[in-house]
Amino acid sequence: MEMKEADLTPDQLNLVQDLLKKRINERQFRVSIVGQTGVGKSSLINALFGTNLKTDPVKPCTKLELEGEEIPAIRIKENLYFYDLPGIGESDEADEKYLQKYREHLQSSDVILWAIHADNRSVVFDLQSLKKIMEGYTQEQKTVLMSKLTFILTKADVLHPPAWIAAKIGNIVKFLPSPETSSTLEQKAVYYQQTFIEPYGGLIVSKTYNDCNFSIIEDGFKCDQDLKLIYYKGYMNAEKLKLYQQKYPEYQKVFERLYDNYQVIPCSAVFRYNLNKLMLVILNKLGQEATIQFQKLISGDSLDQIPFDQTENLCNLLVYEPKTKKTLFEFRRWLNTQKFGIW
Repeated sequence: MEMKEADLTPDQLNLVQDLLKKRINERQFRVSIVGQTGVGKSSLINALFGTNLKTDPVKPCTKLELEGEEIPAIRIKENLYFYDLPGIGESDEADEKYLQKYREHLQSSDVILWAIHADNRSVVFDLQSLKKIMEGYTQEQKTVLMSKLTFILTKADVLHPPAWIAAKIGNIVKFLPSPETSSTLEQKAVYYQQTFIEPYGGLIVSKTYNDCNFSIIEDGFKCDQDLKLIYYKGYMNAEKLKLYQQKYPEYQKVFERLYDNYQVIPCSAVFRYNLNKLMLVILNKLGQEATIQFQKLISGDSLDQIPFDQTENLCNLLVYEPKTKKTLFEFRRWLNTQKFGIW
């Protein structure tokens, strides 16, 4: 006989709630970031969490020097660990060693970020690396791997001209790409989505938490037995997202979260651009337990802001100082009608 919440005494209910909290707090969440050497993986982690990982503009910093050396864990918060994997592309010998380490390590990761330089137009190396990692994987293992992956375009700040806009409110700056740069980033994101995600679309299972009594009968959708998680198997592109949102408007947020798992996210560690969106996707993939436990990481849009006095050494900027957030919105709307050259 199933026991309901109403059947429990207050003391029993408190005990159950304490046990659930303990289970949530004991679970470890593992996020790994991979990609070619020099794409800014360590810089991105530093920007997200204020860590002090070593970076170098000339030579690789993240390396495994000893045979059998384990990839070190970076403890971000209690039970949240990031793994900055050595960059591939350093040498054939190092790549073979690192790719084997990738195969072993990524299976135990909850979320995998695959970082690609935003200004790179060649996809051959990353595609070959992804294929090599999956060599020897069963179909089930390939499905798990592709469902964990989120592709990101790093160093979006190097795309110029035209200028980026530094919107200043008080002593805080938020960087915005100009309309032309924004369009370029969107096109690049779509291109990489079609290149890396769409070919494996049949393998991917996107999931999100059920916060709205989700219940529809559609191919690809299902809930777990406890009705806590929603799954979508297949490739949800922008057209499908729009179709589902029009058909079931009450579940718009659910479809958006599921679709986000298939997006390629442009970001910049230097300008802290799109870092909040990236963390939202990471936490969504980790699940509702992680979203509850680490919600302070995405409070407001603090991840996307920089103190003004830290921007003085940055270049290629158009500084705009709106009086309120409303005027910032109006300014962004105006920007969409403008074209910028080099400033």
